[in-house]
Amino acid sequence: MKILISGAGTAGLTVAYWLKQYGFTPTIVESAPTLRTGGYKIDVRGEALQVLHRAGIYDAVVTASTDMQEALLVDKHGKVIHKMRGDAFGHRQGNDQEIMRGTLNQILLDQIPEIEIIFGDSIQSISQTNDAIEVEFQKNSPRTFDLLIGSDGLHSNVRRLVFGDEQKFSHELGIYLCVYSVPNYLNLDRTEINYTELGRTAGVWSSRSDKNAKAYFAFSSSTHIEPRDTVIQQQVVKNIFGTLGGEFPKLLNFMAETNDFYFDSASQIHMNSWSSNRVILLGDAAYCASPMSGQGTSLALVGAYILAGELALAKGNYQIAFNQFEKLMRPYITLNQELGMKAAKLFRSKEKSNPLSWLIEKLMNLLPGRLVEFFINRATKRINRAANSIVLKDYSLLLTHVCTKDPTKS
Repeated sequence: MKILISGAGTAGLTVAYWLKQYGFTPTIVESAPTLRTGGYKIDVRGEALQVLHRAGIYDAVVTASTDMQEALLVDKHGKVIHKMRGDAFGHRQGNDQEIMRGTLNQILLDQIPEIEIIFGDSIQSISQTNDAIEVEFQKNSPRTFDLLIGSDGLHSNVRRLVFGDEQKFSHELGIYLCVYSVPNYLNLDRTEINYTELGRTAGVWSSRSDKNAKAYFAFSSSTHIEPRDTVIQQQVVKNIFGTLGGEFPKLLNFMAETNDFYFDSASQIHMNSWSSNRVILLGDAAYCASPMSGQGTSLALVGAYILAGELALAKGNYQIAFNQFEKLMRPYITLNQELGMKAAKLFRSKEKSNPLSWLIEKLMNLLPGRLVEFFINRATKRINRAANSIVLKDYSLLLTHVCTKDPTKS
């Protein structure tokens, strides 16, 4: 059974690995010319750790983890007002791991050297019949597959082609995020510097073995910001954070020089169904919970593991597999998306005049470091609960036979 996967991110690489284990023939198409490296640091938590263990890459992830040791909370003048352990600041408990997104993807890619990956191309059109999917690429010749998995991110091309315009499914949370590389002129070593207030947070960090540092800024806004105009985006960030002192003016000045500036809205994807005949969406393309949840990578890993396992368990009967995939994943996704919405609501609480937001703002002025730690610890408990709210099947024990043909064909 030939399965095309759109997107060589965490979800796409993971589902390709498991599909190959079960005897399917996956092919990946990725619009970037090479594997996307760099990016932000991400966490793998709860049941998602089992996916790493069962793929045999948990030790590699631990070895390549960011190993963040400390977070220094500062006031708007850059003065240190509180310190936290790196794991506590990052909501990590137990064996939770933090790693660079690009590093995790490289580890996953190294597990599938025999799988065909078409870099530098993307899907132009999709035609479904009763027996197959006809795919036209922008550069390569048309090809036929049995199934198509769209794991191409928040702004999914497959979702647009099959299900319709992104606006039908995307729900912005009123928060914008940006991150970019800067010289590590502060000589940070596995340390993060962070400033937080209601509606605005900024910081810089450098992880293990990273010669550069990463600056980041996040803010709430009720005004829509053009997603493709970098000049406007950078000016907005400077306007909002220009009043901060300490190292922040210098970090803002690096924006114009960086070559990896990333800016986007914190959004969620809500869909009534993740599949349409022989096409199914996976990861952020189907159920993005937003960075506010702290669970995006874990949802991608878990979803990929379950989708491949259910296809194998159903012996390739994709209708049964897709239905079972949604049945297993929906409660898990709902809980994690609620997590993201709660975090966004707190972050934006200053926009509404009520006694609670007034009290929080007053406490932030009196005990900013302690209050930030309180909210971080409270969020950690919620994240941990959501991260462990699903129990994964061990498909290697359940399977007695794997069908690599499409059973719906005569």
